Amino acid sequence: MENMQATFNKGRAVQAAIPIKMTSRDVTVHYGQKQALNGITLDIPERQVTALIGPSGCGKSTYLRCLNRMNDTIDSAKVGGEIRLDGEDVYDSAIDVVELRARVGMVFQKPNPFPKSIYDNVAYGPKIHGLARNKDELDEIVHISLRKAGLYKEVHDRLDEPGTGLSGGQQQRLCIARAIAVSPEVILMDEPCSALDPIATATVEELIDELRENFTIVIVTHSMQQAARVSQLTAMFHLGDLAEVGPTEKMFSNPDDKRTQDYITGRFG
Repeated sequence: MENMQATFNKGRAVQAAIPIKMTSRDVTVHYGQKQALNGITLDIPERQVTALIGPSGCGKSTYLRCLNRMNDTIDSAKVGGEIRLDGEDVYDSAIDVVELRARVGMVFQKPNPFPKSIYDNVAYGPKIHGLARNKDELDEIVHISLRKAGLYKEVHDRLDEPGTGLSGGQQQRLCIARAIAVSPEVILMDEPCSALDPIATATVEELIDELRENFTIVIVTHSMQQAARVSQLTAMFHLGDLAEVGPTEKMFSNPDDKRTQDYITGRFG
C-alpha cells in the first residue's frame, strides 16, 4: 500500500505522510431530490480511529454508509464521487459488494445480534465466506474473535445460549466479535455506545483502543468526550459539508473553523 499525505484543513497538510487506508474524493449523496453530502474529500489513516462529529442530520452516518456501500440498500440514494480502499475503487462495477462488506465491516447504533446462539452469531460470517475448513478451525475463529472483543471470559461456558439473552453492552461486543470474525480491514461504527450505560460504554471504548492495533476504525459519535478519548483524527461535518478535519487533540484545543469551535463548546448541536 502506498503512503499518501493526509489532506487536513481544506487542503493544508498539517501532518507528515502517513499510511492511508481509504480515500474519498468529492463524495456526494442524494436521497431523491435532497442532497445529503456536498462533495466530501477525506483520507482515513490506517490503524487509527477516525471520529466523525457534528450535529444531527449533518451527514456523518450517510458518509459512513458510503464506505461499504450500505447506501446501496436505499432505493432513492445516489452516490457520486470516488471512494477507494487500498487504491481500489469500491464503487467499481466489478466489485463484489458482499466481499467489500467483509473487508469493511459495520457495527450499528443499536446492538443487533442474530436470533441464534452466541457461537452461531460469530460463526455465521466465517461459514458464509468459507474461512474455516473444519469445525476445529471454526471454533478457533469464534474463540479468537470473542477474545478480541473482550467477551470470551464472560460467555465461554454458555456459547450455545442465545445472543439476544446478553446485556446491552455484551450484545454490542458480540456484534463487534461478529464483525471481527471475517477478518475485516476496516470497522465502521455508527454511534456504537449510544444505547449503552456508562460502564458498558467505557468497556467498548477500551475495546476500540485495543482494536486499532489491528484494524482501521471509523466511528460516528455525538459525544465530544468520546471522540476526544478514542480517536486520533476528527472530522467535523456540518449541513452536508466537511467543515474541518485534523488531529483530534488540535481539533478540540484549537480548531480552525468557527463551526467546529461553536459545536464543541455547545453553541449549537
